Amino acid sequence: MSAEKTNNEEIVSRAFVKQYYHTLNESPQFLHMFYKDYCLLNRLGSLTHVKKTVWTRKDVKDEFLAVKFEDFTAEIETSLGVPYPVEHSRIIVFVNGHLTRKKDNVRNRFTQTFLLAQQDNGFCVVNDIFRFKKGQTQTQTCFLTETESKSEPEPVASRLPLPDELIRELSFT
Repeated sequence: MSAEKTNNEEIVSRAFVKQYYHTLNESPQFLHMFYKDYCLLNRLGSLTHVKKTVWTRKDVKDEFLAVKFEDFTAEIETSLGVPYPVEHSRIIVFVNGHLTRKKDNVRNRFTQTFLLAQQDNGFCVVNDIFRFKKGQTQTQTCFLTETESKSEPEPVASRLPLPDELIRELSFT
């Protein structure tokens, strides 16, 4: 495998992870825009341990709105992008991190695996598998300084690109 191909996969993977989790943290109502119209999203319920699978971008959007990602913050520990061995122009992205519930700072470790496919306008998610790691719950305390607690948050719309811009930003063609 050439160094150029490996570097391209690493670049795509890093850009995807950065933009995906930034969107999850700052503007989760747009998170479904990373997904192809027909895709596979697989989750295991944290309380029920029942597998849930959805197949379309609309179902992904509905699932993300139901989860209420605005109540959580994601932190990434590691990520890795590797070529998909079966088809060219696809990349597997592995992510490990923490999802922290804002109201009580309960922190759960997770692992997430994406399969990205190259499209005319960049890359999109065609497969997403998310699992919490068992026995990895922690509570963390968050301290704010006086200036941090009084400052008004900047509106998300002024910091984030629009969904079409998100797609263009992931384009490496």
